[in-house]
Amino acid sequence: MERQLAVSDPPVHELGNTVDYGALVLVSPDVHVVTSEYGVFRYVSPGCFDLFGWDPADLEGRHEDEFAHLDDVAALNATREELLGESDHASATFRFRCKDGSYRWIETRSRRVEQDGSWLVLSSLRDVSERQQLTMALKHEASTDPLTGVANRTVLMDRLRQGLRRMERTNGVLAVLYVDLDRFKVVNDSLGHRIGDAILLKMAERLMHHIRPADTLARLGGDEFVIVAENMVDEHAARELAKRIIEAGREPFRVGMEEFVCTLSVGVASTADSQRAAEDLLREADLALYRAKDRGRDRAEIFDEELQTKAVGRLVIERMLRRALDEGGLVVEYQPIIDLCTGALVGSEALVRMRDPNTSGLLQPESFLDVAEETGLLIAMDERVLADAIKQFSGWRIRLAGTQYAEVAINVTARHLADVGFQRSVVNQLAAYDVAPCNLQLEVTERVLMEASNSAITGLRSLRDAGVQVGLDDFGTGYSSLAYLRQFPLDFVKIDKSFIDDLARDQGNLAIVAAIINLSHALELTVVAEGVETEQQLRILEDLDCDRAQGFFFAKSVEPRAIDELVHCGPNPPFAAHAV
Repeated sequence: MERQLAVSDPPVHELGNTVDYGALVLVSPDVHVVTSEYGVFRYVSPGCFDLFGWDPADLEGRHEDEFAHLDDVAALNATREELLGESDHASATFRFRCKDGSYRWIETRSRRVEQDGSWLVLSSLRDVSERQQLTMALKHEASTDPLTGVANRTVLMDRLRQGLRRMERTNGVLAVLYVDLDRFKVVNDSLGHRIGDAILLKMAERLMHHIRPADTLARLGGDEFVIVAENMVDEHAARELAKRIIEAGREPFRVGMEEFVCTLSVGVASTADSQRAAEDLLREADLALYRAKDRGRDRAEIFDEELQTKAVGRLVIERMLRRALDEGGLVVEYQPIIDLCTGALVGSEALVRMRDPNTSGLLQPESFLDVAEETGLLIAMDERVLADAIKQFSGWRIRLAGTQYAEVAINVTARHLADVGFQRSVVNQLAAYDVAPCNLQLEVTERVLMEASNSAITGLRSLRDAGVQVGLDDFGTGYSSLAYLRQFPLDFVKIDKSFIDDLARDQGNLAIVAAIINLSHALELTVVAEGVETEQQLRILEDLDCDRAQGFFFAKSVEPRAIDELVHCGPNPPFAAHAV
């Protein structure tokens, strides 16, 4: 073990007027050096040749800064100043230049000693190149996106915060550009993830080409990228950058022998205020991106006062949602579903409402569902609806025995379906309330089903295998074809209200509804028409052999106890008069 010299150690041996520095160190696999207090090599041990290729005489009399990497000189000088200050021990890690021009990472452990009234620094140098390379590789892995090599979310937020702090010393504008590849999931699903990954990699390279060296490009996951551009002249410069990014997205990609076009939507938020929160700026760019996609994609939108007002409103809704979840402010109502053949009330759909703390009235789901989904509150909210629906049906099963009322429907998301815990919860709650799986219907919107992951589809099949009914909600509003009906495990489809609204006036809608009903029946699927509001609509649906319907013509959504009254209101309820 190497012995550390102390000030009280015996004086070094002298050969004439020459100090024998070799006596200051013991034989060691490390390289030992002695430098003056100013960093000039006085002695270098013979191991220097094996490690760096230098003879000791090549270094003695020269300054150590000559051999340090330029990027590490400042750190080396700081270590020297530390030794000349109050500390008599110091360590440093830096790159040392070898004779062949390459660099090795070395770790130095230094001690200051006094010799003949002057200060000397004794140091041991150890090669830590492998350790340093591993550390750097781990650091790179932790800070970069593994597919594209650009920064990840952690680094992005750090750079964004640093950029905002630097604005205190500049007069420029900081801009955040939220970039999303349009309809990228279609590419992934149709061509496979190998092609999708290749396009993401090429898009990252293309984006890097259009930003400055000081700007930051990060991938947040999926097909989302974010650019942080500091010291922009003004907001117009940010708009111009967004315009260049949009134009870059329109250029075709070539992957192997194939050529693809994958346009971009961009949301831009900028500020000259160094006190802004990084999270707020990123959220503003995200809101602008949503507007770009809503307005047709392949375009850029700027966060403005209109979006600010919308953002404030969304924040209010989020707070109301959280309060409703904590304090029981969510209300579940049930809209009857009518069998068009018998006129009987055969089931109901559970629909969530939220109490308005200001008016005590009930807010309709369209005012808060989007916010619930964006904030991650939708899962908790839907779980409340599920629990309420199963509990209510347990009571109905007893009270309405002998009637045709046999089903309750709830809406679920792809995230629910992919969660094994949710699947287990459904089965467990059904068992706990002694409700048969066939009495529960799970409705998935067309958009959700088309975008669902393999695990979500597996979850859907698992629940259906357990006996739960599965239906496709809002059918006809998405981008799927009728052929998809046979690819998923379905029991029924619901025709979207938008087709029913113009059923009596639009021959095109009439033809579509007729086609949906005929194809669904050919696939042995039950058809439910949503949003029936007039007798004329009902008559047309009966003529088309639609199986079931729901809407204001029959009843609005009601409290659970009202379902009992509607089922037991006698042989001629309002909606039974039209039964065939």
